[in-house]
Amino acid sequence: MRIGTLVIFSGASGAGKDSVMDGFLACPAVQKLNLKKIVTSTDRPPRPGELDGVQYHFVSSARLQEMAEGGELAEPITQTGTSNKATPKSEIERLLTGENLVWRIDPSRAAEIALGGFFKKLFPNEAETLQKHTIILFVTAPKEVIRERRKRRDLDRYNPAEYQAREDQEKPYLEILGRKAVQIKNPDGKLEKAVEEAVASVINFNDKIEN
Repeated sequence: MRIGTLVIFSGASGAGKDSVMDGFLACPAVQKLNLKKIVTSTDRPPRPGELDGVQYHFVSSARLQEMAEGGELAEPITQTGTSNKATPKSEIERLLTGENLVWRIDPSRAAEIALGGFFKKLFPNEAETLQKHTIILFVTAPKEVIRERRKRRDLDRYNPAEYQAREDQEKPYLEILGRKAVQIKNPDGKLEKAVEEAVASVINFNDKIEN
């Protein structure tokens, strides 16, 4: 049975993980890997430009709870600020059929994967192999850069208190990723370099798996 490769992008809100991931996926060398996105479900409303089934599956809070109670989720529902999210188990199972996947997730889940607990709970028989087939890219940027990106993105919806609460929640997870993941620095004006580093890291990782 062929196990697919899992590429994870994570980082604080405003670090630019979506921009790095989009540039990464547009690279011809990466497209040869035929990576498919894992899409997480969330009960928050879409932000401007976001589409259902692309950035997230946008569902109601009630529906997300139904999925949890029905055993449809690969993880517990996680609260981030004022919203909740979780990934359907069916999305992760695609690895077991040989699909190569890319997953954009928050630091809490990325840290759990980095420490080895996620796959042990979800797929105990395949956990060791799945762990070896997973690479975590931790996108970072200076604090002042992150703050300005959040302001530009959110405009009049910018809420410093909400972001502070999120930062307080994420601090231990970011520290874990700083030790366990591949760090991709993404300051302003250096997106192309960040994408190149992400591409090189994943291509080298995949080559080692295949060989």
